[in-house]
Amino acid sequence: MPFITGTSTSTSTASDSTTKGCIKAERDALLAFKAQIIHHKAHPISSWGDQNDDDCCHWAGVRCDNISGHILRLNLQRKQPRHYHDYDYDLHNGWCDDQLSLSGNISESLIGHQHLKYLDLSNNCFFNISIPKFLGSLEHLVHLDLSYSSFTGIIPHELGNLTRLRYLNLANYYNKVDDAEWLSGLSSIRYFFMDHVNFSGVENIMQSLNKLRHLKNVSLFACRMNSIPESLPHLNFTSLTFMDIGLNMFDNTSIPEWLFRIPNLRELYMYYTGFTGAIPSSVGNATSLQFLSLAGNGGISGDMPSGFGDLCNLQRLLLGGTFVGKSLEEDFRDAFSGCISCVPSSIGNAASLQFLFLSGNRGISGDMPREFGDLCNLQLLQLDGTFVGKSLEEDFRDTFSRCIRQNLTGLSFQDSSLQGPLPDWLGEFTNLNYLDLSSNSFNSSIPASIGRLSKLQELHLYDNALNGSIPASIGSLSKLQELHLYDNALNGSIPESFGRLSGLEYLDLSGNDLNGPIPESLPQLSNLLRLDLGYNFNYYNSVITEAHLANLTSLKNLTLDHTNLVLNISTDRIPGFQPNGLFLSYCNIGPKFPVWLANQVNLDVVDISNAGIKDSIPDWFWNITYSILYLDLSNNEINGRLPHSFKFQAKLDGVSIFLGSNRFEGSVPYFPPNLDALNLSSNLLSGNIPSDLGNFGGISPQLTSLSLSSNNLIGSIPNSLCNFKYLVLLELSNNHFEGAIPNCWNNLTSLQYLNLANNSLASEVPNSLINSSLSLQVLHLSNNQLHGEFPSFLKKCTSMTTLIFDNNNFSGEIPNWVGETMTSLMILTLKENNFSGNLPLLSNLTSLHFLDLSHNSFVGSIPQSYGNLTGMINTSMNGGAGFSSNISEVLVITMTVSTKGLDLQYGVILSSFKFIDLSANKLSGQIPKEIVNLVALQNLDLSCNKLSGEIPSNIGLMQSLESLNLSRNVLIGSIPPSLSTIDFLGSLNLSHNNLSGKIPYTRHLTTFNDPSMYAGNLNLCGAPLDKNCTNDEPTSNSQANGQEDDNNDSPPIWFYLGLMPGFVVGFWIVWGILLFKKEWRYLYFKYLDHMYDMMYVKIMITVPKIKRLFFVMRSM
Repeated sequence: MPFITGTSTSTSTASDSTTKGCIKAERDALLAFKAQIIHHKAHPISSWGDQNDDDCCHWAGVRCDNISGHILRLNLQRKQPRHYHDYDYDLHNGWCDDQLSLSGNISESLIGHQHLKYLDLSNNCFFNISIPKFLGSLEHLVHLDLSYSSFTGIIPHELGNLTRLRYLNLANYYNKVDDAEWLSGLSSIRYFFMDHVNFSGVENIMQSLNKLRHLKNVSLFACRMNSIPESLPHLNFTSLTFMDIGLNMFDNTSIPEWLFRIPNLRELYMYYTGFTGAIPSSVGNATSLQFLSLAGNGGISGDMPSGFGDLCNLQRLLLGGTFVGKSLEEDFRDAFSGCISCVPSSIGNAASLQFLFLSGNRGISGDMPREFGDLCNLQLLQLDGTFVGKSLEEDFRDTFSRCIRQNLTGLSFQDSSLQGPLPDWLGEFTNLNYLDLSSNSFNSSIPASIGRLSKLQELHLYDNALNGSIPASIGSLSKLQELHLYDNALNGSIPESFGRLSGLEYLDLSGNDLNGPIPESLPQLSNLLRLDLGYNFNYYNSVITEAHLANLTSLKNLTLDHTNLVLNISTDRIPGFQPNGLFLSYCNIGPKFPVWLANQVNLDVVDISNAGIKDSIPDWFWNITYSILYLDLSNNEINGRLPHSFKFQAKLDGVSIFLGSNRFEGSVPYFPPNLDALNLSSNLLSGNIPSDLGNFGGISPQLTSLSLSSNNLIGSIPNSLCNFKYLVLLELSNNHFEGAIPNCWNNLTSLQYLNLANNSLASEVPNSLINSSLSLQVLHLSNNQLHGEFPSFLKKCTSMTTLIFDNNNFSGEIPNWVGETMTSLMILTLKENNFSGNLPLLSNLTSLHFLDLSHNSFVGSIPQSYGNLTGMINTSMNGGAGFSSNISEVLVITMTVSTKGLDLQYGVILSSFKFIDLSANKLSGQIPKEIVNLVALQNLDLSCNKLSGEIPSNIGLMQSLESLNLSRNVLIGSIPPSLSTIDFLGSLNLSHNNLSGKIPYTRHLTTFNDPSMYAGNLNLCGAPLDKNCTNDEPTSNSQANGQEDDNNDSPPIWFYLGLMPGFVVGFWIVWGILLFKKEWRYLYFKYLDHMYDMMYVKIMITVPKIKRLFFVMRSM
């Protein structure tokens, strides 16, 4: 709003004889105000009171009356105001420390400016202070703006004394109104903005505003209002033209009828307000309405009132997420039968409608009315999430063949599951500047006609199944600013014509199958801000040189990860190339370290992991890390010594450093408190962890993730690690730590992942971990010398998913509360300890899919309830380590698993492995028949116990078994024939039992020719053993099928006599016909070619997906 006072103002000059300098008392008041303000030396306010400038009318932000010299205007607004969407980012990244913001206190000296008419302190940083009450005494104020300056507390009622105020903006996140009565005192107010101010519980807002007859604009967006009056007896909003009450949640409230009786209202925003019930029929009274938004009110019911047809001036209508399940053709006919006209027979009369928003109405049924095409003045049509499952080519052809395409500038069908090809007629919408067909199921190539959309600025076709090459005609879109084609199946090379897109700012082609050379015209895109070619795996021989990058002077982010591109940059400087983010993982950068990084001065994100670098890290590199927020050099072979300490700019928040899987030497470096994640795993570090690591002189460290695993670290684990109270992940495995686990975990209430495996720790598990019990999900302590009983604090670990205590000296019984309270467990492995007693009851652990209790001293029988473990029954369930965190890297749990007769290292695939190992205990009794319910189980090892009885006869139901070991028990009876039906079985050991009868050597068991798997069963006979069975013994086939056995494993003689004639006849029947029948021969070989082509295409589509999955798994 322009500042108009009716009095001439200026910043006077000394030579102006008609101008009076500022008044000394007001000058002193400004200096007193400045004295309590915290500001940067580069801020304009710092120049106030300079020796060479005593006239305050010349000072920055100050304006005086030309005649009286009184200060009329004080404008100290932050010159680059923060958008509220960036608020959370700014709050946590120290924007109050920059050169543009003011903070501190507001001095009462402002009271001395009684002639002040304009005061603007918006977009500053006055944290922890309230809006001063004395502002209400500045009775001449016409304009007051304190928006988004982080004032806190209750807005003072004294502001209601400002009877001359015309403009008031107090929008803020931290303020609250306790009573709105004081608002009625603002008798001259025209413009009123209080977005985000907390009005919860206040019931007299509208009643107070209704008393302000001059009010033109009201904005109460996202104010947590929960009530609005159903009626206003004396409607006084005669001047009101704009009202926004969106993003409030009114409790079970219908839309008030009086809103549509405001005579001059032009814009009404009521989106996401929780309104329910029918829209009042009085909506037709709001004949001045030009913009109406009811989007996101899913509780609106009933039909659309016929009064909508009388909104002749309506230009924009937003109904997204309302009228769910309605049909545009049938249910909206009466509503649009008037001058607004949006349905058959009269839709062409809708001369005013320019914006139609129906997004989010996934329940809209029926076809799109053909008469939509007669909305000749429509400029923006947004139908995201509507007409689900339709074909753009077939179901919308008639609608879009009419005059609607003449003026349409924006068309959006995002996330509507549209199918079929992209139609060629899209090129006829020549006025389009925005087209969004993303997140659908289009499965054709991109039509070349797209190139005729000469006014197009944004094109969004991502997340479809588009194939073929990118049409060169896109290069004709000279006004294009954003092109998003990612996550499709596009192939071929990027057209050289893209170099003509001189205005392009965002180019995202990631997640396709592109290949070939990078276009030489790329440097012509001098306005490009972001370039993303990531996850195009087929750029094996394609090269990017400094010539491709040199002229990209505007580029902020370059993303080439997972492309296998070769970066052949021979110089140490790329002129004009200064991005903020480099994402180059899985590119071929090495073997030399990229020296051109030395001249990159704007970097805050660098990812060159898995880049084939086999070189020493240069000393200069640690200097450029000072300003980097995210650095990933992991999975290379970089050598050299780490610096004694990492140093980062103090204003950086949440710094993450990943240097794992290299060959770095030295000791664990110190680091500042703003480090969030540090991964130095799998290097050659040595020495002790510093005992004072984490001591920052009272400053609370931010560290959430620390991984030092797989190094050569020695000594004890220092208590200083417990200073990191926000720690989520701590990995110290595979080192040479000794001594006790420190008992200092009291403050680590966020710890989720603790891995101390493969060291020489010798102590009990400290009870101070009880303070992490609610958050702890993964506890990995295997291969140490820990002792004591099963830790009691685990009873409270209800979120625990993975517990690994292998190869320690734990003893005692496993309490049954493990199966009652630790209900999130997926992986439980306690093997090679001294646990005793009965096996714990675990039937409540519905997610458990990996259980290893082997090599202990458990006694008793196997609980029948083990057959009810849902995680091993449901073949569709995928378990997981369960570790969830917002840190940048999640470490894979690795452990040794005994399966198929081998000790294998399992890592990421452990999450889906279904496994039970109860071997090497003292278990007795029978194998419970319920065990066969575990149809998803892949490994079952019950060996080296005292189990008796027979093998369950229907063990063949366990069709997922890959390894079965029942050896060294006292099992009796025959081997069940159903065992031969388990086709995935790769390892079988039934040796050293008392089994008898003939081995069911049929079907899959014929692939096992090693007789040792049956050794020690003296009464077994038949193949693959040398011992033959007697004639009167039934065969396994007769046991399984009830048929006789002739005890002759060799085929009869007639089989051999008929084999050769049968082959000759069959050969000539097929090949003779093909030889003499030309048409059949042609069709046969055409069929073979077709099958070959199908297999080739299938492989070419599937292999990149497997590669992508492999790379994703490698990067986890």
